[in-house]
Amino acid sequence: MIIEALTFKLALDFTKYLRKNRIYLADVKLDFFDRSRHEYSDFADLAAMQSYYDQNYVPLDNCLLGSLVGIQFFRSTSDTYDFPTSYKAVDVLGNVVVSPGAGFDLQRNDQRTVLKDRQLTLLRNTIGEYLKFYNELKFIYVTGIYSPCYAEPGWSENTWWLRSLRETLVSSTNQSSFPYTNTVIQTKPPVS
Repeated sequence: MIIEALTFKLALDFTKYLRKNRIYLADVKLDFFDRSRHEYSDFADLAAMQSYYDQNYVPLDNCLLGSLVGIQFFRSTSDTYDFPTSYKAVDVLGNVVVSPGAGFDLQRNDQRTVLKDRQLTLLRNTIGEYLKFYNELKFIYVTGIYSPCYAEPGWSENTWWLRSLRETLVSSTNQSSFPYTNTVIQTKPPVS
């Protein structure tokens, strides 16, 4: 289930990256799309997502495509500052709306706005990076021009691209290199 595993790993890496920045996701709703229907699964937190990944996608099966998995919704909390913050992201795969939660200390809310806005910008930028890679995998999945199981990379149009994404996303199951800024993803084989 190569596409399913890679898109799930992308969502997992996204969650790990935010955790590194002290933004903790909860109530994550993932959309499993198989070209004809959407099925949604809820995950309580990063540990639940990691457990699901380890049980279902390790080792990775290159021959089956599976579904396209994407983050549809999540709630998050953060302890980055000396006060708690919370956020909610809705329709991440469509017209994403990220909204901050409200605190109860109205006198301090104005002073904290700068810090909240900084964190909100990080969250929105990270969602943008997530969507960039998700849309690449979605393009490969939707066009259907690939042969992950029986052909050498480069044999068909998107096989090389899929192989490059696989090497980037699954290089290490325990660590996340998201947002993959130090990796080179090749969409076409080198010209000889």
